[in-house]
Amino acid sequence: MADGEKLLTDEELQAIEEVVASGDLEGEGYNVGMTAESFDLTSKDNRPSFDTAVLEQINERFHRQLRTGLLRELKYSADVAMGTVEIMNYGDYMSSLPSPVSLNLTNMSPLKGESICFIDPQVVFSCVDNWFGGTPRPLRDVSESRAFSATEEVVMKKVRIVVYAALLEAWAPALRVQCEFVRAEPNPMLANIAADHELVVINRFKIGNGTDALGAIDIVHPFESINLVRGSLTKTAVATRSESRMEREWAQRLSKTLDEVSFEAVVNAGAIPISLAKLNGLKVGDVISLQEMGRSELCVNGLPIYEVEMGSRGDHAAVKIVASTMAGHTNE
Repeated sequence: MADGEKLLTDEELQAIEEVVASGDLEGEGYNVGMTAESFDLTSKDNRPSFDTAVLEQINERFHRQLRTGLLRELKYSADVAMGTVEIMNYGDYMSSLPSPVSLNLTNMSPLKGESICFIDPQVVFSCVDNWFGGTPRPLRDVSESRAFSATEEVVMKKVRIVVYAALLEAWAPALRVQCEFVRAEPNPMLANIAADHELVVINRFKIGNGTDALGAIDIVHPFESINLVRGSLTKTAVATRSESRMEREWAQRLSKTLDEVSFEAVVNAGAIPISLAKLNGLKVGDVISLQEMGRSELCVNGLPIYEVEMGSRGDHAAVKIVASTMAGHTNE
């Protein structure tokens, strides 16, 4: 239709007016009785659905790096659940945090603004227990006014270093990031990475076994910072192709050869406290008793594989495998 051209002629418009005025128009009008819903264009909740596929891939890599890092830095073979992605209001998230709180404000360039590395206090307590040879377990009846001790602060720093190293490795295939520690904030009111009504993206990794989880490590980003780099995130796709006959034969031979590789399995019988005076007094023929040996770990190349009990069979010392310490493995 050309500019200025009428859709209906003057005669057609006049005929329509006469029919309407006479009341001879039959049938119902269009779009009558329609319902309407209010829609706030300024509301953040009216955003399009957020595709978390790339973040889930990053979390999968972070999950592996986190478990390896805790074992390397703190000798803690922790059960780490696969990370989950959740989007919620910043105010609701902060109000759900336990006390005392460890909020590590971090600059993750090129992401906009600051992010938060939240370490659950129960994770800190369990790391301290494990570090001093105890059993990782939650600490009951923790006062909200309780402050972290100097030892717990050292452990939190080690965990933070592990988290940062894992983040660099996890994000590398999708986006090269740098983690810069800003400060540790014990007061949630002062950790203002977003307004209470603004959205944040929470990547949560639970530490512990299922319902007996000790706590979680959260990586929290402002929604806008992730939304701005969504176009730059690279989803790593695994190329699928058919395997040739030579490759299958090579894989079979390699598998048989690997079965012949020998490893040294080590079981620490136990540890006993001893004073310097008693150590200086030891001589050939002295007997040192190990009491309440309990359970130990069978390690291969420094990695705990099984939980074992010490004992004997005939004239030989022996160990009995009780459970697997590898995450995701059954005890069958």
